[in-house]
Amino acid sequence: MKRKQQLIHLQPGEIYFSKTNGQVNEVAKIRTILGSCVSITVWHPTLLIGGMCHYLLAQQSRSTLTSKVLKQYRYGDRALDFLLIKMSLIQPINNFELGVFGGGCMYDRSVSPSIGEINVAFAHAWAKRNKLAFTQEDTLGNLGRNLKLDLVNGNIELSKYPIEQEDL
Repeated sequence: MKRKQQLIHLQPGEIYFSKTNGQVNEVAKIRTILGSCVSITVWHPTLLIGGMCHYLLAQQSRSTLTSKVLKQYRYGDRALDFLLIKMSLIQPINNFELGVFGGGCMYDRSVSPSIGEINVAFAHAWAKRNKLAFTQEDTLGNLGRNLKLDLVNGNIELSKYPIEQEDL
């Protein structure tokens, strides 16, 4: 009898990492939709485990401190630190393949750098600081993205759509 596998829809501020140590992984794919937010995907090609985070902003400002319970991973610094810890508990972090996606320009370009540009720059700085490299990247531009990570084989499915910007 074939077991039904789930599709997890990752909301902004959420992280999912597949099970390890021979545990049955009920989730087959992780999906998220991106605008200016960024998702980092991680995949271990030998162990066939991986995960994804979806963060809204690079860091939380002191003036907007919120409850730790309230979406603590919506900020890149916390989300990426969590991914790093999860990876390092399994294997050396450089054994994982990483991808970075999103960072689209959602609003009027009169503000520079845009939120998306800041988010993508933060992801690159994090990778460089940890001596990691992204093997897949699709970032920036006036595009929204629908991203799926297949937890059976590590394949990435990506569809893009134009972001309509209104005159402000």
